[in-house]
Amino acid sequence: MSFVNLPYYRGVLQPVLCLRNDHLELTLNEDASAEFVDLATGTRWSMGRVALQEEGPIEVGHVWPRSERSICEQFPGRFRIQAVGGDSLRVTVLGRLGEPVGDFRLRVSLDGPWAEFRIDEVGEELPSLVFPPPIVSESLVLPRSIGQWVRQPLSSRYFYSLYGHLTMRWVGGLSGEQGWIAIFSEGHADAGAMVTEMTAAPGWLRSLGKWTGERAVRYGFTSGGYVGLAKRYRAWAIEHGLHRPLGDKLAERPALRSLVGGRILSFMQASPTHPENFEGRMVPVPAEIREHAETVRVRHTHADVQRLLRAAESEGVHGLAVIRGWIRGGYDETHPDIWPPEPALGSIEELRALPSASPSFPLALHDNYQDIYAQCPSFPNGVIRGVDGKPMAGGLWAGGQAFILNPRDGLRYARRNWPEIATLGAQGIFPDTVTAVRLYESHEPGNETTRAEDESLKIELLQFYREQGQIVGSEEAADFGVPYVDWLENRHSRLAGVSIPLWPLVFGDACFHARYAHGAVLGEPEPRWLTDMLWGYVYLQGQHDGDHPHRQVDDWNAHVAGVEMLSHAYLDSDGLVERTEWANGCALTANFGLAEFDGIEAGSYRIDGLPASTTDSGIGAP
Repeated sequence: MSFVNLPYYRGVLQPVLCLRNDHLELTLNEDASAEFVDLATGTRWSMGRVALQEEGPIEVGHVWPRSERSICEQFPGRFRIQAVGGDSLRVTVLGRLGEPVGDFRLRVSLDGPWAEFRIDEVGEELPSLVFPPPIVSESLVLPRSIGQWVRQPLSSRYFYSLYGHLTMRWVGGLSGEQGWIAIFSEGHADAGAMVTEMTAAPGWLRSLGKWTGERAVRYGFTSGGYVGLAKRYRAWAIEHGLHRPLGDKLAERPALRSLVGGRILSFMQASPTHPENFEGRMVPVPAEIREHAETVRVRHTHADVQRLLRAAESEGVHGLAVIRGWIRGGYDETHPDIWPPEPALGSIEELRALPSASPSFPLALHDNYQDIYAQCPSFPNGVIRGVDGKPMAGGLWAGGQAFILNPRDGLRYARRNWPEIATLGAQGIFPDTVTAVRLYESHEPGNETTRAEDESLKIELLQFYREQGQIVGSEEAADFGVPYVDWLENRHSRLAGVSIPLWPLVFGDACFHARYAHGAVLGEPEPRWLTDMLWGYVYLQGQHDGDHPHRQVDDWNAHVAGVEMLSHAYLDSDGLVERTEWANGCALTANFGLAEFDGIEAGSYRIDGLPASTTDSGIGAP
């Protein structure tokens, strides 16, 4: 066994690479530490020489990978770099005692304002790899949920994967207003970030148990704090086809215009009853479930939905209507074998009448091709298989225990079902969870799927519905889906001083957004509608009962829908007062505190720069 020599610990280092162009200067040392100089600002950034490595695989095939890591399963990896000819470097990963545990090839280059680290020929003895080491920062900026600004060291260790954890393929950090961003430019499907204390470093996973292909991360440097980082990624996303303006989608799908100055009305029509769901969660079975264990619980019949939509229209409300639980057996029960629609809700003719019930509300159908249930005739055909051959179990939902579909088969089922669904005449489709979950791989012999193929097939599913002329929505957020979706329903929540609107700063003008979550501030219920206004989200009204609160959200949306968010700032030290500004000159200041701030009452807002009419706002009202 060999150990790291003493000069290594004494800091006696030899550079193995020195690069410079008009934008950057980079010095890479033999222990993988490095120094970047942003020549535009003169800012120097230091990269450390240690990156936490896993003893075993990071991802073991569970539907939701465990993000939190333990010191017991990790070691502080160090590195030894040697030049091997041409532009190649050979990097050896060193273990706890300095022993070699594996190596890989590295190529480093400058490309305009970017420094690229390209990794290939990774030794099969490495179960995973975290490299390059983290850059020293005062705070971290992570595209988790709406966006996360980490200003206090994290006490735990985490591996955040794409997607499911990270909504965009980058991480970053700040020192003052200066920032660095690391974009997973190649191999992002098998990537994530190892995060702890005040450090974040790129992490890489095997694909179907092997190291195949190249992996690359690009480092860039900015000013303007976390807004500057978001705008740097926005420019990269536009350049690489990940951004499509909402205005283009409106031109392609005129029915979508109902959401400009509108809201989403969400109707849960029917749901199944499964006592075993409660038993499986180790909680008592509610009496209403025990009494109706073999029946479908009906909440809104087709006639109810028609009546409520017409009532909303009569009060001047417009938007998008999404119906859930219309499938055979109610919500979740029979995916993907959903036909015919649940008869307890009314006739198919009544369902077919809903799309024309209210011209102010185009109708969208909830569906799902990520999950399959054991009670369905198609089960287990197409279920993802782990290394051990077992089917991948998903969540315990309304339909009972879900299993996860290989996206290749999910697409096949969607195409199979479409001729029948098309007869309903709906204008939109909501294929649930497509942009909400991480990328999967399947080890089923003859039907193997990599994470990269999973992403490609998810895109193909969304594109399939667009080709049918549908308005397309999905859940949560993932950058790969933005060109193909028209609206996203998510659980973005606000935490004072931590939450930053990275997603709206990058993609806010590319589709409509709505939220399920409420959140909390100082122990009091957070005004959900105020957060929606701050971020430019539409109001999502579930289980609509005829009351139409918070018209101010609709009015504000008419001004900022499809308009780029330019900036965000906290205006007080407690993170209770925030301001967002938009490319059309509009700005909104929201006071989430319990006391007045600058003339703004607690729980209220102020709008500045409001145009004289919505037609001056960019997209304009319908």
